[in-house]
Amino acid sequence: MASVTSKTPMLRAAAARGYAAHAQAAAASRGSSEVQTTTLPNKLVVSSAEPNAAVSRISIAFRAGSRNETADSLGAAHVLRAAGGLSTKTATAFGITRNIQQAGGTLTSLADREVVSYTVAVTKDQLEVGLKYLEATATGQVFKPWELAELVPIMRNELARLPSEVQAVELLHKAAFRDGLGNSVFCPNYLVGKHSSETMQHYFATNCTTNRASVAGVGVDHQLLVGFAQSLALESGAGSENKSTFNTGEVRREGTGSRAAVAVGAQAVGWNSLKEAVAFWVLHFAAGVGPATKRGANNGALTKALGGVNCSALFNGYTDNGMFGFVVSGNAKDAGKAVEAGVKALKSLSVSDACVSRGKALAVMAVADITENQSSLQHQLGEESVLLGQVYKKSDLIAAVNAVTTGDVQSAARKVASSKLAVGAVGNLSHVPHLCELH
Repeated sequence: MASVTSKTPMLRAAAARGYAAHAQAAAASRGSSEVQTTTLPNKLVVSSAEPNAAVSRISIAFRAGSRNETADSLGAAHVLRAAGGLSTKTATAFGITRNIQQAGGTLTSLADREVVSYTVAVTKDQLEVGLKYLEATATGQVFKPWELAELVPIMRNELARLPSEVQAVELLHKAAFRDGLGNSVFCPNYLVGKHSSETMQHYFATNCTTNRASVAGVGVDHQLLVGFAQSLALESGAGSENKSTFNTGEVRREGTGSRAAVAVGAQAVGWNSLKEAVAFWVLHFAAGVGPATKRGANNGALTKALGGVNCSALFNGYTDNGMFGFVVSGNAKDAGKAVEAGVKALKSLSVSDACVSRGKALAVMAVADITENQSSLQHQLGEESVLLGQVYKKSDLIAAVNAVTTGDVQSAARKVASSKLAVGAVGNLSHVPHLCELH
């Protein structure tokens, strides 16, 4: 039997509980496209937007990303993502796959350094089916040993296909943060296949609790979503907060071939300081994020100094910390020269009013792209809900960008210039200078 889930229509039951608790609010919010957020008594955060969208997208997210791993559970977040859709307490892997496909929907799992999330997308008439298997996938995993073993070739293939630029950024995080945010979002090669069912159950129980969870939806009524969230069988508990501090250091992974990829970073700020984080975000666009057109020039305030290599400014903002710098890749000799030039430019980075105006325009465009695409909007709702406990409206974010002054961006640039550096490098590094050689 593919599934042993309850015969009681879950959607109808969840809706009844939600509307019973919030009948007046439901009547007022029906048809509203505004972002709505509710924090349940058990600390789980529920957010929704665009209830009239044709496709319903709902996610359950946990603060269970790789920064929460310990020395005994390195790689667990990667396994948790890869295990999305495996057998649960109420459904088999075959049952989940067959029923989601029969409903014409999709079920996906994502993981980064802070969040692991599971998302279902279905048409409104199949919402009951989608929510049933989303709940099973996100809250009832059992991590059967033989199914974990089947993930090994999938994970090894994923690791083998990682672009060198991604590997360099992962090594940069290791150099800068060591543990916590320094933990890679990808399982180390030597630990693939080493995670037992007990290890995964413990990691899930520790990090996937109501205090560390959110439910977010696009194309679904908010009060129905509240009722669904109330029905989730999750334990309560705050878990541990793994703080990370920025350090100077470098991690190099030598390889064969003629190419190299290098990521250089300085300390920035986290999104818990919104005004400063937005200033760094604008600086990121002003510094250069690659050509805007095919065969276009890379004329950012930072990237124009890096020469004829693939390059981009880098800004990774997390809840309580961040990193700003650049990534280069190309021929080993060219990459080495670009790193030297990039560090000099980073240490003397200055931005004009024109650069700031261009950066603000690109940042506003990015906000619009995110909030006007239902898939990315749904992802944003889930991440902000679980990490910040609130969701910023499109108008709030655009206002925050427009409020940034040239002085704010120049202040961010000065912080980068005075910060210690960290370096991650992979490939043929014979011409790539060591950190102590960069001035």
